[in-house]
Amino acid sequence: MSYPPLDITPIWARHNESLIALVDRIPDDQMNWSPKPELWNFRGTLLHIADARDLWMAHTVKDGGDPSTVWQTVRSKDEIRAAYARTWERLERFLSNPDLLAATHDNDGGMVTGHWIAFHLLEHDIHHRAGIFQYLALLGVDTGDVGTP
Repeated sequence: MSYPPLDITPIWARHNESLIALVDRIPDDQMNWSPKPELWNFRGTLLHIADARDLWMAHTVKDGGDPSTVWQTVRSKDEIRAAYARTWERLERFLSNPDLLAATHDNDGGMVTGHWIAFHLLEHDIHHRAGIFQYLALLGVDTGDVGTP
């Protein structure tokens, strides 16, 4: 079955921009904060999003890009923003390639389509973005118009 490129790409691009904007809303002294010790802190959540994008593209899609190094190389807010811009460019290439979207990819022995990967990564981004908004609300941080069209 042949599938067209995903028409959600422009919406997801705006979503990525809102993730980058949220990084600026996190108080510098709260980057390692979470509401409970067993929950991920802001920094861990932010790195996890970029890491997941890289891992899916490198290991499952096999797009020729490097596997993730964000856990070893990304620390500052500027580096997090750069990682989101870089991983978005990687996702955008994938999302605009009908052959990769229609293909079946080996994910450690489980076969998934490119469309499934795209849906999974979009859902993953949205899930963690919601958590960041919740953490900021708990801290009483105004997120202004971040995330509104």
